[in-house]
Amino acid sequence: MTHDPAPGWGVLSDMDGTLLDTESTWLHVVERFVHDHDGADAAGLAAASEGLDLDRAAALLSERLNLDGPRSAVVHDLDRRALAAYAESVTWRPGAPELLRALVDAAVPLALVTSSPRHWVERFTRSVDLSAFRVMVTADDTTRTKPAPDPYLDGAAALGLDPSRCVVLEDSQVGAWSAVSAGCATVVVGDLARSLPPGVHRVPSLEDVDVRMLRAIAASPVSS
Repeated sequence: MTHDPAPGWGVLSDMDGTLLDTESTWLHVVERFVHDHDGADAAGLAAASEGLDLDRAAALLSERLNLDGPRSAVVHDLDRRALAAYAESVTWRPGAPELLRALVDAAVPLALVTSSPRHWVERFTRSVDLSAFRVMVTADDTTRTKPAPDPYLDGAAALGLDPSRCVVLEDSQVGAWSAVSAGCATVVVGDLARSLPPGVHRVPSLEDVDVRMLRAIAASPVSS
């Protein structure tokens, strides 16, 4: 019995807001933090924190709220609040588990590339099955996190693929810039009105994405 060779392309996927319904929880955590520190424009600061890792989010909030004390204390507080919020439940975004199963069935190599720390990912695996991913790149694994290209460059390298042979699934502007800067074809899921880097593909939901679509995107030249 012969088997088809593995495809010469792969998928690198963001986690929060793209695969898992956790981004809204994180934004609520940030809003609550801003309110508790008597800050204004909680919604605006939460939106500015979308896609950022804990350190970058803490730096943003420390600066905007003129907080005294070390940034590490803000990181610890945000981490504590987020884990408490995530303890309730973590669920898939619509279409995510079906797409992952289809990619696994098609032998497409997968890497998870997230700005969340590894202990958050480990917490989420209690609620959802992330075993489809051959590789996981977290905020703990790169010197520079999104919007720098490093996380997606590391994800592609770990799969043994050139970034131009990888399709990225993202939901944030920060993540889209990271992926495009890495030289990956990029599909952004969600709000189609947001400002994004040129050349990205936009879809309302992962329910609108399938293996055939991603294969076609992978085969197309990446816009520079």
